Amino acid sequence: MIMNEKYIIGIDIGTTNIKGSLYSSEGKFVSSCNIPYESHSPKESYYEQDPDDWVDGLIEILKKLISANDLEDNLEAISLSTQGGTIVPVDKNYNPLTRAFTWLDRRATGLLDTNEELLKKNIDFYNRTGWRLDSNMSFMPLYWLKVNKPDIFRKIHKVLYVNDYIYKKITGNSFQDPSNASISLFYNITKNKWDNDILDLLSLSEDNFSVVKDSGELIGNISDSVCQEIGIKNKIKVINGGHDQYCAGLGAGIINENEVLLSTGTAWVIFKMLNNPLLDSKRFFAIGRNIIKDKFGLIYSIPSAGASLKWFANSIMSLKNEDMLFKMIDKNTNKILKIKNNIIFYPYLTGAFGPDFDIARKAAFKNFEIGHNYLDFLKAIMEGIGFQLKKIFTVLREKGIEINKIKMVGGGARSKLWPQIISDITETDVLIPVNTEEDFATKGVTILAGYGAGLYSSLDEGYNRLKSEFRVIKPDPENIDFY
Repeated sequence: MIMNEKYIIGIDIGTTNIKGSLYSSEGKFVSSCNIPYESHSPKESYYEQDPDDWVDGLIEILKKLISANDLEDNLEAISLSTQGGTIVPVDKNYNPLTRAFTWLDRRATGLLDTNEELLKKNIDFYNRTGWRLDSNMSFMPLYWLKVNKPDIFRKIHKVLYVNDYIYKKITGNSFQDPSNASISLFYNITKNKWDNDILDLLSLSEDNFSVVKDSGELIGNISDSVCQEIGIKNKIKVINGGHDQYCAGLGAGIINENEVLLSTGTAWVIFKMLNNPLLDSKRFFAIGRNIIKDKFGLIYSIPSAGASLKWFANSIMSLKNEDMLFKMIDKNTNKILKIKNNIIFYPYLTGAFGPDFDIARKAAFKNFEIGHNYLDFLKAIMEGIGFQLKKIFTVLREKGIEINKIKMVGGGARSKLWPQIISDITETDVLIPVNTEEDFATKGVTILAGYGAGLYSSLDEGYNRLKSEFRVIKPDPENIDFY
């Protein structure tokens, strides 16, 4: 470590693991580490986590980064990027009354499907909160708790989420941020406050939720006991962070309306910065308050995008893992690029989620013949996802939202082939990070940490300090004509 240099840490509390990244205030990446933790599924559709696993994991991440990099007096601040919609009901002593209901938990599906009064409120929920009413995402799990565990529900002092639960445990203070509040289905995104009409439906009030502070504001300092545990003496600032997709957007530089972030994993998630909320009760764009003050964000997903390729590799080709699949695709890139056939793949293995919602819609291959082989089908899958993206982008453009660049990160960005297919079908430049292993959620929340600690005068300055290098993939005119 450089003696007089200041350092900042961004930590991402994900669905399956915790990752921390250490940067110097000048923007140099130093190191990172991650720790997995368990989820529990005691019954079908139940997905729970022990909230203290998040706290223990965060402390372990800090201990590793501090000890490995000899940080004693020059760690300035940390901030958190978190999964959204995961709830922790706590009592007056801030002890959990249950395990956390994660955003994947759908035990309330039957309860919602049979409640005509709630189903009629779906559009109203969306117009207020930016999210349609679903069986997960905090409102329905709490409704389930009220119906099935009334004794526990009556003991609820606060409904906390991943971020404010951790803040309370490590600083003694509990605050929420606008981006995570926006995913709760209790927050009115146009009024920028908890929605009393929705809270009344569960006999709750805004007193049952944390006060909302802007991302980048000070939560407090890490407590003396936690500092002692992680092996550091100086006071470390904890800065309010944000939801993981919003943090990844900042980390990748999605700070105007002309670019879109495409995060590619099992699901593919589109993130877009907006100057105004683009509420559309037909398309159900998920809209929320951004970590950038007075801005909004749009989240849209193709849940089975990456899963489609994985399904074909595992079930049809009997490949053991995704790495083997991408190595095989890269090895055959030139062959696959030359393939021009009429096989069409409809990527609806888990139903259609957008731009036209139809959960009952099924996946299919069309126009295949006896002469086609596995490479033809693999390319058809990649093209099918590309055309689904094009449909979504077409709707956004019809709404007046320009998309001049797609910043593609995650597993799909590591393919030599898929980014080119996306570029050709959407007729849009695709930007790929030079370092495809880079984690943009931790980078984005590190920028927030530096800004909140006063190391940067603005988020723009922080982004420019930590700015990533991208290479550009342009559409091939010949392929544009084909598609």
